[in-house]
Amino acid sequence: MKEFPLVLIHGYPFDHTLWYSTIASLGAHSKVLAPDLPGFGRTRIQPEAIPSMEYYADFIAAVLDENRQSEAVVAGMSMGGYVALAFAEKYPNRLVGLGLISSQAAADSPEAREGRKESIGKIVSSGPKVAAAALMPKVFATPEPKNPELKSYVESGAEGEGVDGLCWALEAMAKRPDRTALVQELKVPVLLLHGTEDKIVPANKMRDLAEDCPKPIFVSVAGAGHATPLEAPDQVATALARLMNACRQERSATQT
Repeated sequence: MKEFPLVLIHGYPFDHTLWYSTIASLGAHSKVLAPDLPGFGRTRIQPEAIPSMEYYADFIAAVLDENRQSEAVVAGMSMGGYVALAFAEKYPNRLVGLGLISSQAAADSPEAREGRKESIGKIVSSGPKVAAAALMPKVFATPEPKNPELKSYVESGAEGEGVDGLCWALEAMAKRPDRTALVQELKVPVLLLHGTEDKIVPANKMRDLAEDCPKPIFVSVAGAGHATPLEAPDQVATALARLMNACRQERSATQT
């Protein structure tokens, strides 16, 4: 049976380094691809590109092509989950399994869209540090994380993306559609993982989504906030390994 890779998609305003500890915990049992989305890290956005989750999804498909992979398990944290959902919708034949980590399938509410618009204005006028300052009080389980190094991921991530990358991502998130129905129709294993102290995506949203998902793997991480790959990398790795094993079992069953 041909092995398929695990694609890990970072959230806003992070880059691929978000996954370092999770990947280390996963070990060598799975082939992992953890790219920087366009506008993040060293990946640039094409000048003519219009902000959308679909553009990011096309980028993930291109990453698979570059690595000569026809299909993959695709998992994302927060905004990365929105990208994974867009990939699932655009490339269903390339999706072996889906992972939504500290994420959701619903679209932004009118209030959330207005909040993103305001954030764009502040970032344009005052720079990337505004994005980090806005997230810091709510991205971890406590406003001041026990490990001070965690704060640097938010600050350095925002600085690395810069004004254009941050604003592009915010506009893309604001425009994304509701994909709840897509999750309810997926025939592949779906991991839904959240931290019990998440201040950005309420736990009940993921629990409700899991109840309507045909093949859910629901994981609740006690004491973790929104940035679960940073706060609880071992638990995230264990959950991702469960997802990969479920996908392998399904593949094996269909080939016998």
